[in-house]
Amino acid sequence: MIKRKLMPDRYLLIIYIALLIAGLVAIYGAQTIHEPNGGYFDNHLKLLSLMLLATLIILILPDFFGFLDKMVPFLLLFTLLLLIWVYFFGITVAGSYAKRWLLLPSGITIQPSEIAKITSSIYFASVLSKKGDKLFDIKKGLFPPLLILCLISGLILIEPDSGTALLFAMVGFSIFFYGGIPFRSLLFSAVFLALIFGLFIFNVPYMRSRVNSYLDPQSQSEEDIYQIRRAKLAFNYGGITGIPDEEIRDVSTHLPAALTDFIYASVSQRYGLVGNLIILLLFLSFTIRGFIISSRTNDLFLKNLSFAITMFISVQAYLNIMVATLMIPTTGMPLPIISYGRNALVVNMIMVAILLKITQRSEK
Repeated sequence: MIKRKLMPDRYLLIIYIALLIAGLVAIYGAQTIHEPNGGYFDNHLKLLSLMLLATLIILILPDFFGFLDKMVPFLLLFTLLLLIWVYFFGITVAGSYAKRWLLLPSGITIQPSEIAKITSSIYFASVLSKKGDKLFDIKKGLFPPLLILCLISGLILIEPDSGTALLFAMVGFSIFFYGGIPFRSLLFSAVFLALIFGLFIFNVPYMRSRVNSYLDPQSQSEEDIYQIRRAKLAFNYGGITGIPDEEIRDVSTHLPAALTDFIYASVSQRYGLVGNLIILLLFLSFTIRGFIISSRTNDLFLKNLSFAITMFISVQAYLNIMVATLMIPTTGMPLPIISYGRNALVVNMIMVAILLKITQRSEK
């Protein structure tokens, strides 16, 4: 028997609120150092307030998941059409190399690859929950969702956006495994797709440049490794507790993408190792709580959906942190909930709202 609770999971709610506050503090600190005349903090706060209202609406909607399950084919078709449309009619924005955005008549830009995170999570959760014993059949179990994953990842890859395409591949295969598809069925296709992905990267100049800048920075031009060097300096400047207010203007502090892709380095610069550890622990807590919620959910659709949402947000967060700390090459992905960016914030807050909605169900 399913009963609906008024309050969602309190632990997840606390972690979520803490992440939202951390994002506000991080953007305020980055703006203070790098964009003192910008309105990023005010814009972020306004959008965050609006999305909190949207979260409340999602939490009070009746039969929300029944509606989502029925809309799966339309959501999937809508996503594929957007990704195809952006390939032909997409635009670039300041600081970007790729056509990843669509300009609406209202002047607002949307990023289809962000929307695809929600719709693909719903699709994979739904299709895997309904296959039953067919999961052990490669043709009927693995092939249909794998084909959709390849289509979505491929369309994102040719924008080009290798980081997000890699994210979809990693999360997609983890959902397949969690959903019940045998590991042996996944292994061959994963290796095959990894080879194709590698060949594509080394045939796209800016992707190849990013990898080369990471593997052999000494052989690259100053322009190619500028961001890497500034990120190193940001961590050095920050130390344990960050740059004191009275010394901010006395330090050479410029860091490209300080409010977006490299906000974790900016947090280190402003708030030091302490700030970095707080954000890392919050994401670790989110991941653990998301897995606990998924493990305690009996409905297969919601079980898979909660896992997919947890993975999309968590994996992107850890990839972003690894990029900022120079553990892997630059991917061009923001830090979920923390970084400045309208499309990413809207999508991430909707995904967490759905996860909170799942915890409102009391199953007996």
